[in-house]
Amino acid sequence: MARRKGVGIIGCGMIAGSHINDYLSLVDQVQIIAVCDTVTKNAENRVASIVSTSKRMAEQLNEQIEKAESAEEKEKLLDKKKLLLEYDESKIKIFSDYNEMLKLKGLYAVSICTPPFAHEPATVASARAGKHVFCEKPMARTATEAKIMCEECNKAGVKLGYQSGSARLGAVNYAIRKYITEGNLGDVYYGRQTSFRVRGRPGLDMPAFSKWFLDSSLGGGGGIYDIGVYQIDKVLYLLGDPQPVTVSGIAYRGVPPFYTGDGVYDVDEHTTTLVRFSNGMSFTFENGWVTNLSGVSEGIFISGSKGAFRNNTLIVEEGNWEKDDKGNIRHYQAKLVEKELEIPKMQVPSKIGDFLNACMNDTKPISSGEDGVKVMEIMSGTLLSAKLKREITVRELYAIEAMRYERTPGWPIDGLSAY
Repeated sequence: MARRKGVGIIGCGMIAGSHINDYLSLVDQVQIIAVCDTVTKNAENRVASIVSTSKRMAEQLNEQIEKAESAEEKEKLLDKKKLLLEYDESKIKIFSDYNEMLKLKGLYAVSICTPPFAHEPATVASARAGKHVFCEKPMARTATEAKIMCEECNKAGVKLGYQSGSARLGAVNYAIRKYITEGNLGDVYYGRQTSFRVRGRPGLDMPAFSKWFLDSSLGGGGGIYDIGVYQIDKVLYLLGDPQPVTVSGIAYRGVPPFYTGDGVYDVDEHTTTLVRFSNGMSFTFENGWVTNLSGVSEGIFISGSKGAFRNNTLIVEEGNWEKDDKGNIRHYQAKLVEKELEIPKMQVPSKIGDFLNACMNDTKPISSGEDGVKVMEIMSGTLLSAKLKREITVRELYAIEAMRYERTPGWPIDGLSAY
């Protein structure tokens, strides 16, 4: 068996569990060798959960082993079970400082499972230490932070993947993207995406969740950063990852029940965004943590000059001209027909599986750093546009975000468009 790669977990809160489950399912490729959290008890609890989960997964393999159809398959499952049972608390190192963890011999990649305010510094440190990075969503708080993360990983020659890109995975998504990017839908001129929760604000409607979701200085944004990120990411993939050029957004907060806890609550509960892309497409994104509507048509709708997609359903136009008895054209009779989309038979990896494949084979993960930057340009641009109450360019977004980072005696105006 080839030597397995060592991985580490930075941040041991609730979300780390999904990353760990994925790594454990790929135990023949990777081994969790370290965890890091500023709260030692969190790290200790996470190590205990890694060991207990690995043993449970090993037991769950028994049925598959019994039903194995070949000796080779049975041997692979037995090897996997053995590796899972080898996990022991004494073999997983605990750190309170990720800079120290990054010095660990044999560490190949890290999952960053911290709140968003720590994503950029942890990613930059990991890249400079030569470690591949898989980052939890949202990728960052601002487009600028995301761009720095991407640039540092590219400079270091390591891969950067991120969690919301998991929305891109799947044979159906692949088929839709292929159909669109090969021009079969014609000119894709407009689309919209709509997604709502009735009441789904972490830390408010769901009190068990961390309060950082409600603080823009820690999480970057609210509903659009928490759930909108998945849909925006998926749409960009289906469209072929076009480059956003301008963003016009509105944002609202004020739906009861109201937050009465300690700390800050200053993030969006609802956003609507119109994005214009460099290839001429326009798209509207509508996302909310809360709504009082019912029966709303949710999903992704893509309009092209030759057809459309209603979620996963392909619709094409097959009408014809009606003529009178003398052959003169009277009018065009449109006819919309649902067509079967050719779905390829393909193995679909998990989000971590796709990331590890990219790391080990030097390929692009389905959710690369460059893709994540575009998502952040849309999300951060939405909130800035909402504040300014006007459309902004992506170039302008970076110029204004730079004012947060650069200690200047005045306001730089280079790159700002007149209004």
